[in-house]
Amino acid sequence: MKYYMKSAAITALSIITVFGAGCAEAKSSDQIKASEVASDVTSAVKAVNAAPNWDIQADGSHIRFSAKQEGETFTGEFTEFSGTILLDPAVPETGSVDISIPLKSVDAGSQDRNSTLPGKVWFSSKKFPSARFASSDISKQATGYLAKGELTLKGKSVPLELPFALQIDGDRAVMTGSVDIDRTLWNVGASPWDTDEWVSRAVKLDLQVTATLSK
Repeated sequence: MKYYMKSAAITALSIITVFGAGCAEAKSSDQIKASEVASDVTSAVKAVNAAPNWDIQADGSHIRFSAKQEGETFTGEFTEFSGTILLDPAVPETGSVDISIPLKSVDAGSQDRNSTLPGKVWFSSKKFPSARFASSDISKQATGYLAKGELTLKGKSVPLELPFALQIDGDRAVMTGSVDIDRTLWNVGASPWDTDEWVSRAVKLDLQVTATLSK
């Protein structure tokens, strides 16, 4: 299994700093003081630092799914995924999740399904090689957290809410979540496979990410 992680903190800080400088240039010298600019940059640094970068670990991480075929439940998984996770549990609103999944890595538990899923009717993975979930908002809930964003699959971006739990032990964290989706919202399983007759429209996604704080 292959997992990759890249940091976005430096890029985010650069953007914020440039933006702050641009705002300063837009104002006349009698409207802004050097101390205000320094304060803005300091706040920006704190905002970036408030969302630590987590490195995904292969051991203990998976993206699995389950559905029904002719009334029988089957399970599968994607054996590769990559992404960026920036999250501080104390201030989750400063964080973000961006995960990309190579569809070629699918293992649906049978040779028949594995050879069928990449085709145009299902994933159309030659044209759309990856699926992606990108959060737009993360918030604390009564139990756990909620990441709101979009899942892009087969060229369609559809809003998705992913509830998840987070356990942290020192510099190690385990994020777990699950969500039910309707595959037909992304045209996965085009006609005549867009009903529940042979393969269920409902698919359950099961996510577990084990990560350590970046050094």
